[in-house]
Amino acid sequence: MKTSLREKFDTFFYYVKNLFWVLLVLQFAPFVISSIRDAYSTSMHPKVEVGHLKINGVLTDSSFYLKYIEKFSKDDAVKGLIVSINSPGGMPGTAQAIYAELKKFKQKKPVVIVVENLCASAAYYIAAPANKIICNPSSLVGSVGVILELPNVKELLDSWKIRFSYIQSGKYKTAGSPLKPASSEENVYLQKLSDDTYSQFVKDVAESRFLSVKDAEKWADGKIFTGTQALKLKLVDRFGNLQDGIDEMKRLAKIDGEVKLIKPKRPSNIYKLLGGGEDEEYETESKISGKIATFASEVYSQFLQHQALQNSSININ
Repeated sequence: MKTSLREKFDTFFYYVKNLFWVLLVLQFAPFVISSIRDAYSTSMHPKVEVGHLKINGVLTDSSFYLKYIEKFSKDDAVKGLIVSINSPGGMPGTAQAIYAELKKFKQKKPVVIVVENLCASAAYYIAAPANKIICNPSSLVGSVGVILELPNVKELLDSWKIRFSYIQSGKYKTAGSPLKPASSEENVYLQKLSDDTYSQFVKDVAESRFLSVKDAEKWADGKIFTGTQALKLKLVDRFGNLQDGIDEMKRLAKIDGEVKLIKPKRPSNIYKLLGGGEDEEYETESKISGKIATFASEVYSQFLQHQALQNSSININ
């Protein structure tokens, strides 16, 4: 018996429909299971929320950190903030912006810094206002100082017979240019910039760590110290790891139960595809699975509509 075109299409649609749901379940079931497990655990064993930020690498932009420090500050469910730092430093303006925001946060809730390997220069600037700074004995901490790196390629360009000329307004507009040697006046000008930034750095660290500016040559001459040396100089408070940081936070915030660390996540590409915005708060798997379910429902609905239109236009043999 000859199979009609409609029967062929119905059979094809049946397999496509079931394959769609199988793939959907296999792809996103872990999110749903994890969400159910977390919800059950939270309901049976409530935990106190503490914010957790990670600052890694060279510091060039403060916006992400400022946004979440402010959100953690305004969220009454969040009782404090732990900041894990592993950074060699970076731009002083970035450090000062985060430093100022942590100072404001500290007026409402405790801040604990945890250093595993490195907290130097601008990164230490950020750490200074915390209630407690915790590191390992071999961690590298400090490097309180300022550096302006001014590469000069004039001789290299001269060897290639490449010449540059300037049209400028302002005597010091080209100070620090890599295309010409700096004059003595420019060197004096640039040194003053460095000295002024350094004075701000020293003042803020001394104020935050209860150190004497008069003794700055002991802890603010650009040297980096091991955790053991930093402890003696009062640049850190104790040795420990992240768990010790959590214990310290429980003491400072007077938390009796267990702690749940709330970690902000940068939205993934798939989350943005499903309609998640850049400005979402603390992303959870339940939020993601919810958006996935909505997305799948819309896709399936469109698929059914398309199939109905196809059916209406098929001629039966």
